[in-house]
Amino acid sequence: MWNELPFDILSHIFSFLPPNSLAHAICVCKHWHYCSRLPAFPPRFLSWFLAMPFWRPRSTCCYAHDPEQATWYSLPMDFTAEPILLVSYLTGGLVLCRFASPALLRLAVCNPFTRQILALPDLLASRYKPAIGVITGTDSNSLSYYIVIVAGGTYGVSYESTLEMYDSRRGGEGWRLVGPMPIEFAVRLTVWTPNESVHTDDGFLYWITSARAYSVVRLDLACWTWREVKLPMADRLDWAAIFKRRNGRLGLMGGSVGAMAQVWELDMQACNEWRTVSTVPSDLDMLFGRGGIKCAGAGDAAYLYRDLGSDMLVWSETEGREGWNLVKGRSNSGINFSFFKAVSIHPSLSRSLF
Repeated sequence: MWNELPFDILSHIFSFLPPNSLAHAICVCKHWHYCSRLPAFPPRFLSWFLAMPFWRPRSTCCYAHDPEQATWYSLPMDFTAEPILLVSYLTGGLVLCRFASPALLRLAVCNPFTRQILALPDLLASRYKPAIGVITGTDSNSLSYYIVIVAGGTYGVSYESTLEMYDSRRGGEGWRLVGPMPIEFAVRLTVWTPNESVHTDDGFLYWITSARAYSVVRLDLACWTWREVKLPMADRLDWAAIFKRRNGRLGLMGGSVGAMAQVWELDMQACNEWRTVSTVPSDLDMLFGRGGIKCAGAGDAAYLYRDLGSDMLVWSETEGREGWNLVKGRSNSGINFSFFKAVSIHPSLSRSLF
């Protein structure tokens, strides 16, 4: 009976399996193997933590943590023609990367679990260090798609005050210009933004600026207008990061040396007011500490980390897993580096790039 199930039903069932269980299912028969490689439905398991070094030889790895099994995996990256650097999580197990060459921006889409990489077309404008934003969604067939927004950047001594967009549903069309942007936001996004964008369900795209005091730049995707959003405790935060909450709203994690980390949510209906959602429990705060913290977040889990050799703190909104938990780092592996980029990702084994 199982080998006679339609592909869409079987694919929906497979979406409940974590990657290691799905890898075993692939080996059952040709029917299951073929179905598992199709573009998948949105996953139903807790997101993983994926870390990629900033600078590395081609032959080294990126590292993934499975919260279900409390297990770390090394993923060789020797399938890329040239070194790549992590930018952002997309959807369906795909991550957005940029080629490591210090020249003008070139982007690629990669699935480190299936060892696939696809270079995106060249941008319309030559840009160095622009802000990169990611929009994700599902179409009428419940299949995932992504849109990449590139804003600002420099070329020579001038700032590029335009936006370009790449839509995976129209991949053959390449990039298209979607409008101008105020020069003051082009400068801020080029100089002070670390490319950690969040797309919320109410139709806005956000970037956090790393200048003190922290603030958030918001792009209205309906009319392509810009504005600044103030943050709580902005002048006292030593670290801050934005992420998308499970309810689709903008979340903020931040803290200072003298205070425990907190989670806030932006309430658009209350004139852009922030409300406190959670605070790190005092016992975990003592174990984890407060200095040099970074954050990687998605709708169901946000990771606080320093380096791969240290423990991580995870805040989960998944039903039955709500709250804060301490996760062991990779200290027993001998790998302990601080200069890496991390994202919260739902791994996929589908052959979704081609």
